[in-house]
Amino acid sequence: RPNTLHGVPSSPPLGGDAEQRTAFAFVGLLMLFLIFLLVRCFRILLDPYSRMPASSWTDHKDGFERGQFDYALV
Repeated sequence: RPNTLHGVPSSPPLGGDAEQRTAFAFVGLLMLFLIFLLVRCFRILLDPYSRMPASSWTDHKDGFERGQFDYALV
């Protein structure tokens, strides 16, 4: 009789075959990448202006003075 638990075949012990281990490794890498992105997003949300160079939001006002920004969007 095969190794079953309540009629459902259970996986082999110690992680199963190579495909299952590869799938678990891939999911683990995806989880690490997701955690990295979440930490990065929360750091940007908590302090948004520290990551931005000062020149990108203060010095480039030459073509976008008051009243001209609406035309630049169209």
